[in-house]
Amino acid sequence: MQVVLSVVVGILVAFTVGSVVGTQMVLCSVEEMGLVVSWGMRWQSSWRDIVGLSSSLLPLMAITLAPAWLLLAWLDRRSMLTARASIFAICGVLCVGLLHPLLYMVFGVDVYAPARSLAGLAGQGLAGALGGVVMSRVLGPSRSLQ
Repeated sequence: MQVVLSVVVGILVAFTVGSVVGTQMVLCSVEEMGLVVSWGMRWQSSWRDIVGLSSSLLPLMAITLAPAWLLLAWLDRRSMLTARASIFAICGVLCVGLLHPLLYMVFGVDVYAPARSLAGLAGQGLAGALGGVVMSRVLGPSRSLQ
């Protein structure tokens, strides 16, 4: 149960960070066009995007991250691998970093606009890494080390 809880928390963190990073990148583009964006507008937009993207980006991240993190946790419990926070973070970066280009290859359209640029894709990778670190912290120390 601890493993499932840690994966769910990690996915929620990755999604929330990815959503906020994406929103802020779009708002920076709006500012570059000469429009003023207040901090209140940034918070409100971020919150609305978290709610709005929970039906699209959240399931995509869950489908991408859950199997990989569950596999790592399973390998750790079997003492085949010492799963540390860095391994979960790298896995998160790879999963989320590959998610957006793969969706583009399959559908021929950018599913999540902020991930179009290299900076946006890096921001999404950062979200996956933070989710992996949090997931590892909730999971606790590596079972292989005990």
